[in-house]
Amino acid sequence: MSPERFSPHPPKLPYKFLTPQEADHFLTHGWLKVPNAIIPEYIDAWMGDFWVRTGGDEHDKTTWKDEYQHLPHHRQVRHDQFCPEAWQKISDICGGEERIHLERERWIGDNFIVNFGSEARSKSQVETSPKEKKGWHFDNDWYRQFLDSSGTAMTIIHCFTDIPAHGGGTWLCEDGLAGVIQHLYDHPEGLDPGLNNGDVCNDIIKSCEEFTSVVAKKGDVFILHGLLPHVASFNYLHYARVITNPHVTLKEPYNLNRPDGDYSLLEQVILRGLDRQSVPEYEPTRDRMYWYPRNWTFKEAKIRDELDAMIAAAKAKGLDEKAVDSIWLKGEQARKDFDERNGLLLPVHEEAGLQLSQHKL
Repeated sequence: MSPERFSPHPPKLPYKFLTPQEADHFLTHGWLKVPNAIIPEYIDAWMGDFWVRTGGDEHDKTTWKDEYQHLPHHRQVRHDQFCPEAWQKISDICGGEERIHLERERWIGDNFIVNFGSEARSKSQVETSPKEKKGWHFDNDWYRQFLDSSGTAMTIIHCFTDIPAHGGGTWLCEDGLAGVIQHLYDHPEGLDPGLNNGDVCNDIIKSCEEFTSVVAKKGDVFILHGLLPHVASFNYLHYARVITNPHVTLKEPYNLNRPDGDYSLLEQVILRGLDRQSVPEYEPTRDRMYWYPRNWTFKEAKIRDELDAMIAAAKAKGLDEKAVDSIWLKGEQARKDFDERNGLLLPVHEEAGLQLSQHKL
């Protein structure tokens, strides 16, 4: 997103934890990198059974079965406990921690997204242009999306491994952000998850030119505005690129008409995309609706196989099932807590249905 395209909406300062440069970067580009922000003990512990869970041999790439995998949770901790420095900056971007939902997306875990690449991909002489990639989207699999919706206020990328250039780092489309914002303004009826989100983004990308690929060190955190289009890229280096992709949910929808002008950075990005100081006329024309997260189904189907592998690995070390650290072995209350935190008690969207198989690269 180029600054000259919009009227000036300078960041409100001072922030508690963001520097002026960081606030300006988020406002201008729609994302922010926080280096070395994850507590290393979580990376070490959660990656400790990574190869057991994926079923591959770290030293034999012929055993890496699937190029791209989404894994389920086995562990969860509070987001602020996992990456406190990044969480402080997240809170500033939201306009204060008091605006963030107390449970939904406040617990994050080891639901890894793995991009192994492949031998054939590593021998490719031509990289796919981000403009040619299919699957551009902004994250939302559980609520009706309006311009002021804050269910996915931010998409977060937690890096559990280094991500070199050409190594499967997520593509971000900076000038696509304004296009998504304009589309949602023009369509106050909103978008239902799984029905038309991707079509909207892929159409917008055709006229975009400003693409950034995530390049990172293990422990880095990327904070994306929830409406920033992004897509998985190909891993041409044939190594295990591991991230998680949680979100930040607010208690209330955005307020895009604040008489005092005290907009959060998230709200300022939306106003900047519309080249407006406020949008008092905006009003959703359908009810706000919330559903069971449609992407959970294909991940849940993997839990039993992963548990069996984790238990077998523990027994091979002379340990029993109690040595396995997993929500799914901690009893009924742990499962109930997980369901409540992750929206698994909500109804299924009958028209959109559930995603029963993992999407491909």
